[in-house]
Amino acid sequence: MKKMFKKEYLKKITWWASSVIIIFLFFAFLLSVFTLQGCAGDVVSRRQGQAVGNISDDKDSQDGDGRTSPGEIPQSDKGNNEEGGQLEEGNDNPDNLNDAGEEQYEFLSEEELLKFKPNELGEVMVLMYHQIGNPESEWVRTPENFKKDLQNLYQKGYRLVSLLDYVRGNINVEAGKSPVILTFDDSTLNHLNFIETDDGYEIDPDCAVAILEDFCNSHPDFGRGATFYIYYPIPFRQPQYIKDKLEFLVCRGYEIGNHTYSHADLSLHSDEDIVKEIALNAMEVGKTIEGYEVRSLALPYGNYPVNIDILAKGEYMGYSYTNEAVLLIGSTPSPSPFSTDFNPLAIPRIRASEIKVEGQGLYDWLDYFDACPGKRYISDGNSSIITAPRELMDKINNKATPKEGSV
Repeated sequence: MKKMFKKEYLKKITWWASSVIIIFLFFAFLLSVFTLQGCAGDVVSRRQGQAVGNISDDKDSQDGDGRTSPGEIPQSDKGNNEEGGQLEEGNDNPDNLNDAGEEQYEFLSEEELLKFKPNELGEVMVLMYHQIGNPESEWVRTPENFKKDLQNLYQKGYRLVSLLDYVRGNINVEAGKSPVILTFDDSTLNHLNFIETDDGYEIDPDCAVAILEDFCNSHPDFGRGATFYIYYPIPFRQPQYIKDKLEFLVCRGYEIGNHTYSHADLSLHSDEDIVKEIALNAMEVGKTIEGYEVRSLALPYGNYPVNIDILAKGEYMGYSYTNEAVLLIGSTPSPSPFSTDFNPLAIPRIRASEIKVEGQGLYDWLDYFDACPGKRYISDGNSSIITAPRELMDKINNKATPKEGSV
């Protein structure tokens, strides 16, 4: 009798246990389906405006607390843009509506969300190079190492964007890829060196431009772009070729930037002298390449003047200049141009070096973004739409929208 009772009791326990497991698996399946649908539905984008989304399966997603660094070093608050607005769920901001009063949002598909995990409020690397030559040192990158840099950037999904396109929000990068900006300071001979021949000249294959051209030609999807910050009286150190070199760069889509006329430490000069330094540089470039406007400034030694306003605009002897961007020496990535943290007059740069970088060099940041992909700017593939995790919605600068006509 006891054996029969025990047998029947075990059967009932087994039946109830099986039923509970089946019910649990059923509800777990339903929950996973609804979760995926919710993820896809929460990633929204608005044309010519703000976009918000939620990539819930990305554990390394930004926390909205601003920029970060591998060593968790404190960050400056210079990047705060007081004019930036907020886009909140369920708001009635008329800028969110089209002419018919309908919200202008588009939803990403599940496949796009899970494949690309776009975050266009992520951080962007603006790389700072000085000389390309031998031997390798704190401010010199060998040609071999420069080639290695380009190859690593390409393999890790970075694509070239010009500095001004970045600042203007014209980031035309393939979905799932990240923009990277190359800058070169001081216009040294090994940036662009012409070797004289019987027929004229040829480009030194070990100079920065030749290496860039070769790599871009063999990897056309990498893009083409860099900004060369020059100073006078002899940019690129070959006076007979100043015009040829500037024309060569501009014709191939590179940008010419301002490094003041004489590489002046702006913290040591009067407002009048600073305006003169910036204006003379831009004026000389404009005279050499008719109609060309220099629109960005890299601060020599990374030093600000007391009066920051004169960096953006000024006039000297009837010539006026405008800088859309001012670059620091820095050591950290720069915020997205669509973020309230973005300040175009204080753009930090990362040293493209492996010597004396104190944990803040190019490869330190490459490792950091490999470990924390949610911190990195990742494109949705559409330059006229901004897409980002929903939890970062308060970081969206409502006035920093993609420019009309971006391609």
